[in-house]
Amino acid sequence: MSGFEISRSWLPRPGKSEADATLARLLIQIEEKIVSDFEDGRGQKQSLEIPAYYLAEWMAENWWPLLWEPEKSEGAVLDPAFTRRHSFLAAQRGFALPNVQIVSAGKLVEVSAAARTSDLAKVRFFNRASVSLDRFEVEKVLRGFIEGVVGRLEEANITDSFLQEAWSLISSTDEDEALFCRLAGALGISPYEIAEPIAELFERLENSLGPKVLLDLCQAATVEDLPEMARVTEQAVSLTKNAPTSTLSPISTFKMPSDNVHAAAHRHGVHTADYLRRRLGIKNTDPNGATKVFEQLHIDPKTRVSQKFTAFDEASVTGAVVRHDDEMKIALLQETETKRRFSAARAIFSAWSAEDNESMLLTSAGTRDQQANRAFAAELTCPLEIVRLRAKSGRLTSDAISDLAAELHIGADVVKKRAADNGIRV
Repeated sequence: MSGFEISRSWLPRPGKSEADATLARLLIQIEEKIVSDFEDGRGQKQSLEIPAYYLAEWMAENWWPLLWEPEKSEGAVLDPAFTRRHSFLAAQRGFALPNVQIVSAGKLVEVSAAARTSDLAKVRFFNRASVSLDRFEVEKVLRGFIEGVVGRLEEANITDSFLQEAWSLISSTDEDEALFCRLAGALGISPYEIAEPIAELFERLENSLGPKVLLDLCQAATVEDLPEMARVTEQAVSLTKNAPTSTLSPISTFKMPSDNVHAAAHRHGVHTADYLRRRLGIKNTDPNGATKVFEQLHIDPKTRVSQKFTAFDEASVTGAVVRHDDEMKIALLQETETKRRFSAARAIFSAWSAEDNESMLLTSAGTRDQQANRAFAAELTCPLEIVRLRAKSGRLTSDAISDLAAELHIGADVVKKRAADNGIRV
Protein backbone atom coordinates (compact mmCIF):
# COMPACT_ATOMS: atom_id res chain seq x y z
CA MET A 1 0.00 0.00 0.00
CA SER A 2 1.19 3.50 -0.85
CA GLY A 3 1.64 6.06 1.91
CA PHE A 4 -1.01 8.20 0.20
CA GLU A 5 -4.14 7.00 -1.58
CA ILE A 6 -7.35 8.47 -2.94
CA SER A 7 -9.85 5.73 -3.77
CA ARG A 8 -13.10 6.50 -5.54
CA SER A 9 -16.18 4.70 -6.77
CA TRP A 10 -18.65 6.45 -9.04
CA LEU A 11 -22.25 7.01 -7.98
CA PRO A 12 -25.14 7.52 -10.44
CA ARG A 13 -26.74 10.94 -10.43
CA PRO A 14 -29.09 12.55 -12.94
CA GLY A 15 -27.94 15.79 -14.52
CA LYS A 16 -25.48 17.06 -17.11
CA SER A 17 -23.04 19.21 -15.12
CA GLU A 18 -19.47 18.33 -14.20
CA ALA A 19 -20.57 17.88 -10.59
CA ASP A 20 -23.42 15.55 -11.54
CA ALA A 21 -21.22 13.40 -13.75
CA THR A 22 -18.50 12.96 -11.14
CA LEU A 23 -20.47 12.22 -7.97
CA ALA A 24 -18.34 9.68 -6.17
CA ARG A 25 -17.58 7.98 -2.91
CA LEU A 26 -14.05 9.08 -1.91
CA LEU A 27 -11.78 7.39 0.61
CA ILE A 28 -8.54 9.25 1.43
CA GLN A 29 -5.71 7.52 3.29
CA ILE A 30 -2.34 8.71 4.58
CA GLU A 31 -0.01 6.11 6.08
CA GLU A 32 -2.92 3.63 6.18
CA LYS A 33 -4.95 6.05 8.31
CA ILE A 34 -8.31 7.00 6.81
CA VAL A 35 -8.31 10.80 6.96
CA SER A 36 -11.67 11.07 5.20
CA ASP A 37 -13.25 9.47 8.31
CA PHE A 38 -15.90 11.90 9.55
CA GLU A 39 -18.94 12.30 11.77
CA ASP A 40 -22.06 14.31 11.06
CA GLY A 41 -25.61 14.35 12.36
CA ARG A 42 -26.30 10.98 10.76
CA GLY A 43 -23.38 9.12 12.29
CA GLN A 44 -19.80 8.24 11.39
CA LYS A 45 -18.54 7.33 7.92
CA GLN A 46 -15.18 6.65 6.31
CA SER A 47 -16.00 7.85 2.80
CA LEU A 48 -17.21 11.16 1.44
CA GLU A 49 -20.02 11.30 -1.11
CA ILE A 50 -19.24 14.41 -3.13
CA PRO A 51 -18.55 15.51 -6.72
CA ALA A 52 -14.95 14.58 -7.48
CA TYR A 53 -14.73 17.31 -10.11
CA TYR A 54 -13.90 20.21 -7.80
CA LEU A 55 -11.02 18.44 -6.08
CA ALA A 56 -9.58 17.30 -9.42
CA GLU A 57 -9.97 20.81 -10.86
CA TRP A 58 -8.10 22.30 -7.88
CA MET A 59 -5.32 19.72 -8.27
CA ALA A 60 -4.88 20.56 -11.95
CA GLU A 61 -5.03 24.31 -11.36
CA ASN A 62 -2.28 24.06 -8.71
CA TRP A 63 -0.38 21.13 -10.22
CA TRP A 64 3.10 22.66 -10.37
CA PRO A 65 3.03 24.48 -6.99
CA LEU A 66 1.59 21.35 -5.34
CA LEU A 67 4.60 19.31 -6.40
CA TRP A 68 7.36 21.93 -6.31
CA GLU A 69 6.60 24.84 -3.95
CA PRO A 70 7.97 24.49 -0.39
CA GLU A 71 7.41 26.78 2.56
CA LYS A 72 9.55 29.83 1.87
CA SER A 73 10.72 30.12 5.45
CA GLU A 74 10.71 27.34 8.02
CA GLY A 75 8.22 27.99 10.81
CA ALA A 76 6.84 31.20 9.31
CA VAL A 77 3.11 31.90 9.31
CA LEU A 78 1.79 30.75 5.95
CA ASP A 79 -0.02 33.34 3.90
CA PRO A 80 -3.59 32.53 2.79
CA ALA A 81 -2.59 32.30 -0.87
CA PHE A 82 -0.03 29.59 -0.07
CA THR A 83 -2.64 27.64 1.88
CA ARG A 84 -5.10 27.88 -1.02
CA ARG A 85 -2.50 26.30 -3.31
CA HIS A 86 -1.75 23.42 -0.95
CA SER A 87 -4.83 22.56 1.12
CA PHE A 88 -7.82 20.48 0.01
CA LEU A 89 -9.98 23.04 1.83
CA ALA A 90 -9.58 25.35 -1.15
CA ALA A 91 -11.48 22.78 -3.25
CA GLN A 92 -14.55 22.40 -1.02
CA ARG A 93 -17.11 24.37 -3.07
CA GLY A 94 -19.74 23.73 -0.40
CA PHE A 95 -18.75 20.09 0.18
CA ALA A 96 -16.76 19.46 3.37
CA LEU A 97 -13.27 18.00 2.88
CA PRO A 98 -10.56 16.96 5.33
CA ASN A 99 -7.68 19.38 5.80
CA VAL A 100 -5.18 17.49 3.67
CA GLN A 101 -2.10 19.51 2.71
CA ILE A 102 0.46 18.64 0.04
CA VAL A 103 3.71 20.62 0.27
CA SER A 104 7.05 20.06 -1.43
CA ALA A 105 10.05 19.57 0.84
CA GLY A 106 12.64 19.45 -1.93
CA LYS A 107 13.23 15.93 -3.20
CA LEU A 108 10.31 14.69 -1.12
CA VAL A 109 6.72 15.87 -0.80
CA GLU A 110 5.00 16.03 2.58
CA VAL A 111 1.37 14.93 2.71
CA SER A 112 -0.46 15.62 5.96
CA ALA A 113 -3.94 15.83 7.42
CA ALA A 114 -5.15 17.65 10.51
CA ALA A 115 -8.35 17.06 12.44
CA ARG A 116 -10.96 19.73 11.80
CA THR A 117 -14.57 20.64 12.34
CA SER A 118 -16.70 22.29 9.67
CA ASP A 119 -19.25 24.28 11.64
CA LEU A 120 -21.19 25.22 8.53
CA ALA A 121 -21.61 21.62 7.36
CA LYS A 122 -21.66 20.26 10.92
CA VAL A 123 -19.00 17.72 10.00
CA ARG A 124 -16.06 16.64 12.14
CA PHE A 125 -12.96 14.96 10.70
CA PHE A 126 -11.10 12.93 13.32
CA ASN A 127 -7.79 11.74 12.06
CA ARG A 128 -4.33 13.25 11.85
CA ALA A 129 -1.55 11.78 9.73
CA SER A 130 1.58 12.79 7.87
CA VAL A 131 4.10 11.18 5.56
CA SER A 132 7.06 12.23 3.42
CA LEU A 133 7.05 10.56 0.03
CA ASP A 134 9.02 10.62 -3.17
CA ARG A 135 7.58 13.22 -5.50
CA PHE A 136 6.88 10.55 -8.11
CA GLU A 137 4.62 8.65 -5.69
CA VAL A 138 2.55 11.73 -4.90
CA GLU A 139 2.37 12.71 -8.56
CA LYS A 140 1.17 9.20 -9.43
CA VAL A 141 -1.72 9.47 -6.94
CA LEU A 142 -2.77 12.93 -8.13
CA ARG A 143 -2.41 11.99 -11.79
CA GLY A 144 -4.49 8.84 -11.35
CA PHE A 145 -7.26 10.75 -9.59
CA ILE A 146 -7.40 13.53 -12.19
CA GLU A 147 -7.33 11.14 -15.14
CA GLY A 148 -10.17 9.16 -13.59
CA VAL A 149 -12.29 12.30 -13.32
CA VAL A 150 -11.41 13.42 -16.85
CA GLY A 151 -12.38 9.99 -18.15
CA ARG A 152 -15.69 10.19 -16.32
CA LEU A 153 -16.42 13.56 -17.92
CA GLU A 154 -15.71 12.13 -21.36
CA GLU A 155 -18.08 9.23 -20.70
CA ALA A 156 -20.76 11.82 -19.93
CA ASN A 157 -19.95 13.65 -23.21
CA ILE A 158 -18.73 16.70 -21.32
CA THR A 159 -15.95 18.60 -23.07
CA ASP A 160 -14.11 21.91 -22.73
CA SER A 161 -14.32 22.06 -18.94
CA PHE A 162 -11.59 23.97 -17.10
CA LEU A 163 -10.24 20.67 -15.78
CA GLN A 164 -9.97 19.09 -19.21
CA GLU A 165 -8.22 22.11 -20.69
CA ALA A 166 -5.81 22.40 -17.76
CA TRP A 167 -5.01 18.69 -17.79
CA SER A 168 -4.39 18.76 -21.53
CA LEU A 169 -1.74 21.46 -21.01
CA ILE A 170 -0.08 19.53 -18.19
CA SER A 171 -0.15 16.20 -20.02
CA SER A 172 1.43 17.66 -23.15
CA THR A 173 4.38 19.23 -21.29
CA ASP A 174 7.67 17.97 -22.73
CA GLU A 175 10.98 17.71 -20.84
CA ASP A 176 12.28 21.06 -22.11
CA GLU A 177 9.13 22.81 -20.91
CA ALA A 178 9.09 20.87 -17.62
CA LEU A 179 12.04 22.79 -16.11
CA PHE A 180 10.26 26.10 -16.75
CA CYS A 181 7.06 24.69 -15.20
CA ARG A 182 8.90 23.40 -12.12
CA LEU A 183 10.55 26.77 -11.56
CA ALA A 184 7.20 28.53 -11.82
CA GLY A 185 5.67 25.98 -9.48
CA ALA A 186 8.47 26.47 -6.95
CA LEU A 187 7.67 30.20 -7.02
CA GLY A 188 4.01 29.42 -6.39
CA ILE A 189 2.63 30.51 -9.76
CA SER A 190 1.15 28.85 -12.81
CA PRO A 191 3.58 28.46 -15.72
CA TYR A 192 0.68 29.04 -18.09
CA GLU A 193 -0.03 32.53 -16.74
CA ILE A 194 3.50 33.73 -16.06
CA ALA A 195 4.45 37.33 -16.80
CA GLU A 196 6.90 37.88 -19.64
CA PRO A 197 9.58 39.58 -17.45
CA ILE A 198 9.68 36.52 -15.16
CA ALA A 199 9.90 34.16 -18.12
CA GLU A 200 12.81 36.16 -19.54
CA LEU A 201 14.50 36.19 -16.12
CA PHE A 202 14.22 32.38 -15.92
CA GLU A 203 15.92 32.07 -19.29
CA ARG A 204 18.79 34.34 -18.30
CA LEU A 205 19.27 32.74 -14.88
CA GLU A 206 19.30 29.23 -16.29
CA ASN A 207 22.40 30.22 -18.26
CA SER A 208 24.12 32.13 -15.45
CA LEU A 209 23.24 29.91 -12.48
CA GLY A 210 22.41 26.48 -13.87
CA PRO A 211 19.21 24.51 -13.18
CA LYS A 212 20.11 23.32 -9.65
CA VAL A 213 20.92 26.74 -8.16
CA LEU A 214 18.02 28.33 -10.03
CA LEU A 215 15.64 25.82 -8.46
CA ASP A 216 17.17 26.52 -5.02
CA LEU A 217 16.48 30.21 -5.63
CA CYS A 218 12.87 29.71 -6.72
CA GLN A 219 12.19 27.48 -3.73
CA ALA A 220 13.15 30.37 -1.43
CA ALA A 221 11.72 33.28 -3.43
CA THR A 222 8.29 34.64 -4.16
CA VAL A 223 7.44 36.08 -7.54
CA GLU A 224 7.55 39.58 -6.01
CA ASP A 225 11.06 39.34 -4.57
CA LEU A 226 12.58 37.10 -7.26
CA PRO A 227 14.36 39.90 -9.20
CA GLU A 228 16.19 41.21 -6.10
CA MET A 229 17.02 37.75 -4.79
CA ALA A 230 18.26 36.78 -8.25
CA ARG A 231 20.76 39.65 -8.16
CA VAL A 232 22.01 38.51 -4.75
CA THR A 233 22.25 34.91 -5.95
CA GLU A 234 24.19 35.79 -9.09
CA GLN A 235 26.66 37.78 -7.02
CA ALA A 236 26.99 34.98 -4.46
CA VAL A 237 27.68 32.36 -7.13
CA SER A 238 30.16 34.68 -8.81
CA LEU A 239 31.96 35.23 -5.50
CA THR A 240 32.53 31.51 -5.01
CA LYS A 241 34.93 31.58 -7.97
CA ASN A 242 37.47 33.69 -6.08
CA ALA A 243 36.64 32.50 -2.57
CA PRO A 244 39.38 30.76 -0.53
CA THR A 245 39.56 27.03 -1.12
CA SER A 246 38.27 24.89 1.74
CA THR A 247 38.61 21.13 1.96
CA LEU A 248 36.48 18.10 2.74
CA SER A 249 39.52 15.80 2.81
CA PRO A 250 39.50 15.27 6.61
CA ILE A 251 35.93 13.95 6.42
CA SER A 252 35.83 12.54 2.89
CA THR A 253 36.20 8.97 4.17
CA PHE A 254 33.29 9.42 6.59
CA LYS A 255 29.98 8.28 5.15
CA MET A 256 27.31 10.83 6.00
CA PRO A 257 24.49 9.23 8.02
CA SER A 258 21.51 8.31 5.88
CA ASP A 259 18.39 10.43 6.11
CA ASN A 260 15.41 8.66 7.67
CA VAL A 261 12.58 10.25 5.72
CA HIS A 262 10.07 9.07 8.31
CA ALA A 263 11.70 11.36 10.90
CA ALA A 264 11.77 15.15 10.96
CA ALA A 265 14.50 16.72 8.80
CA HIS A 266 16.08 18.51 11.75
CA ARG A 267 16.83 15.16 13.40
CA HIS A 268 18.99 14.22 10.43
CA GLY A 269 20.92 17.48 10.75
CA VAL A 270 21.48 17.14 14.49
CA HIS A 271 22.47 13.48 14.20
CA THR A 272 24.94 14.29 11.42
CA ALA A 273 26.60 17.06 13.46
CA ASP A 274 26.97 14.72 16.44
CA TYR A 275 28.37 11.99 14.18
CA LEU A 276 30.92 14.36 12.64
CA ARG A 277 32.13 15.53 16.04
CA ARG A 278 32.59 11.97 17.27
CA ARG A 279 34.51 10.95 14.15
CA LEU A 280 36.82 13.95 14.59
CA GLY A 281 37.30 13.27 18.30
CA ILE A 282 35.54 16.44 19.44
CA LYS A 283 33.38 16.31 22.56
CA ASN A 284 29.84 17.69 22.53
CA THR A 285 30.75 19.76 25.60
CA ASP A 286 33.65 21.53 23.88
CA PRO A 287 32.72 25.20 23.32
CA ASN A 288 35.46 25.40 20.67
CA GLY A 289 34.13 22.38 18.78
CA ALA A 290 32.85 24.31 15.77
CA THR A 291 36.08 26.30 15.55
CA LYS A 292 38.08 23.06 15.48
CA VAL A 293 35.95 21.75 12.61
CA PHE A 294 36.36 25.01 10.68
CA GLU A 295 40.13 24.88 11.15
CA GLN A 296 40.40 21.29 9.91
CA LEU A 297 38.34 22.13 6.82
CA HIS A 298 40.18 25.44 6.19
CA ILE A 299 37.06 27.56 6.61
CA ASP A 300 37.46 31.09 7.95
CA PRO A 301 34.09 32.64 8.90
CA LYS A 302 35.89 35.78 10.08
CA THR A 303 36.44 36.78 6.48
CA ARG A 304 33.57 38.19 4.48
CA VAL A 305 33.91 37.38 0.80
CA SER A 306 32.84 40.86 -0.29
CA GLN A 307 31.95 44.22 1.19
CA LYS A 308 29.37 44.91 -1.51
CA PHE A 309 26.55 43.53 0.58
CA THR A 310 25.08 45.73 3.28
CA ALA A 311 21.77 44.28 4.47
CA PHE A 312 21.65 40.51 4.10
CA ASP A 313 21.88 39.29 7.70
CA GLU A 314 18.24 38.25 7.57
CA ALA A 315 18.07 37.59 3.83
CA SER A 316 16.50 34.54 2.28
CA VAL A 317 19.81 33.81 0.55
CA THR A 318 22.78 33.88 2.94
CA GLY A 319 25.49 32.15 0.95
CA ALA A 320 26.54 29.74 -1.77
CA VAL A 321 28.84 26.72 -1.87
CA VAL A 322 30.44 24.84 -4.76
CA ARG A 323 31.98 21.40 -4.42
CA HIS A 324 34.70 20.03 -6.71
CA ASP A 325 36.00 16.62 -5.62
CA ASP A 326 37.15 17.19 -2.02
CA GLU A 327 37.44 20.95 -2.40
CA MET A 328 34.77 23.53 -1.77
CA LYS A 329 34.37 27.24 -2.36
CA ILE A 330 32.11 29.07 0.07
CA ALA A 331 30.68 32.58 -0.30
CA LEU A 332 29.26 33.95 2.96
CA LEU A 333 27.21 37.11 2.48
CA GLN A 334 26.24 38.17 5.98
CA GLU A 335 27.75 41.16 7.78
CA THR A 336 28.31 39.74 11.25
CA GLU A 337 30.82 37.01 12.04
CA THR A 338 28.38 35.13 14.26
CA LYS A 339 25.95 34.75 11.38
CA ARG A 340 28.74 33.80 8.98
CA ARG A 341 29.80 31.04 11.41
CA PHE A 342 26.30 29.61 11.30
CA SER A 343 26.17 29.79 7.49
CA ALA A 344 29.66 28.27 7.23
CA ALA A 345 28.44 25.29 9.24
CA ARG A 346 25.45 24.99 6.92
CA ALA A 347 27.83 25.00 3.96
CA ILE A 348 29.75 22.04 5.42
CA PHE A 349 26.58 19.95 5.52
CA SER A 350 25.54 21.01 2.01
CA ALA A 351 28.95 20.32 0.47
CA TRP A 352 29.36 17.00 2.30
CA SER A 353 25.97 15.79 1.05
CA ALA A 354 26.47 17.14 -2.48
CA GLU A 355 27.56 15.34 -5.57
CA ASP A 356 30.81 16.28 -7.27
CA ASN A 357 30.80 19.58 -9.19
CA GLU A 358 27.52 20.65 -7.62
CA SER A 359 26.60 24.19 -6.60
CA MET A 360 24.08 25.01 -3.88
CA LEU A 361 22.50 28.00 -2.21
CA LEU A 362 22.01 28.45 1.52
CA THR A 363 18.43 29.70 1.81
CA SER A 364 15.51 30.07 4.19
CA ALA A 365 13.39 27.56 2.24
CA GLY A 366 11.53 24.79 4.04
CA THR A 367 13.00 22.06 1.86
CA ARG A 368 14.29 19.01 3.67
CA ASP A 369 17.94 19.64 2.80
CA GLN A 370 17.80 23.29 3.92
CA GLN A 371 16.05 22.30 7.17
CA ALA A 372 18.70 19.66 7.80
CA ASN A 373 21.66 21.97 7.12
CA ARG A 374 20.20 24.57 9.50
CA ALA A 375 19.78 21.94 12.23
CA PHE A 376 23.32 20.68 11.58
CA ALA A 377 24.67 24.21 11.97
CA ALA A 378 22.67 24.77 15.15
CA GLU A 379 24.06 21.63 16.81
CA LEU A 380 27.61 22.16 15.57
CA THR A 381 27.86 25.80 16.65
CA CYS A 382 25.66 25.52 19.75
CA PRO A 383 25.74 21.94 21.10
CA LEU A 384 22.59 21.06 23.02
CA GLU A 385 24.63 19.37 25.76
CA ILE A 386 26.35 22.66 26.55
CA VAL A 387 23.00 24.48 26.63
CA ARG A 388 21.64 21.90 29.05
CA LEU A 389 24.67 22.18 31.31
CA ARG A 390 24.27 25.96 31.51
CA ALA A 391 20.56 25.79 32.29
CA LYS A 392 19.68 25.95 35.97
CA SER A 393 16.53 24.10 37.05
CA GLY A 394 15.47 23.80 33.42
CA ARG A 395 15.79 27.52 32.74
CA LEU A 396 18.30 29.64 30.84
CA THR A 397 18.37 33.28 31.93
CA SER A 398 18.94 36.19 29.58
CA ASP A 399 22.40 36.72 31.04
CA ALA A 400 23.23 33.04 30.59
CA ILE A 401 22.09 33.20 26.97
CA SER A 402 24.28 36.23 26.29
CA ASP A 403 27.29 34.72 28.05
CA LEU A 404 26.98 31.41 26.21
CA ALA A 405 26.50 33.14 22.85
CA ALA A 406 29.71 35.13 23.43
CA GLU A 407 31.62 32.00 24.45
CA LEU A 408 30.43 30.04 21.40
CA HIS A 409 30.84 33.02 19.02
CA ILE A 410 27.29 32.55 17.82
CA GLY A 411 24.15 34.69 17.88
CA ALA A 412 22.08 34.83 21.05
CA ASP A 413 19.06 33.98 18.91
CA VAL A 414 20.61 30.58 18.12
CA VAL A 415 21.18 29.81 21.81
CA LYS A 416 17.67 30.90 22.71
CA LYS A 417 16.06 28.81 19.97
CA ARG A 418 18.14 25.74 20.85
CA ALA A 419 16.94 26.00 24.43
CA ALA A 420 13.29 26.68 23.60
CA ASP A 421 13.13 23.88 21.02
CA ASN A 422 14.38 21.38 23.58
CA GLY A 423 12.14 22.13 26.52
CA ILE A 424 14.41 24.58 28.34
CA ARG A 425 12.62 27.69 29.58
CA VAL A 426 14.10 31.00 28.45
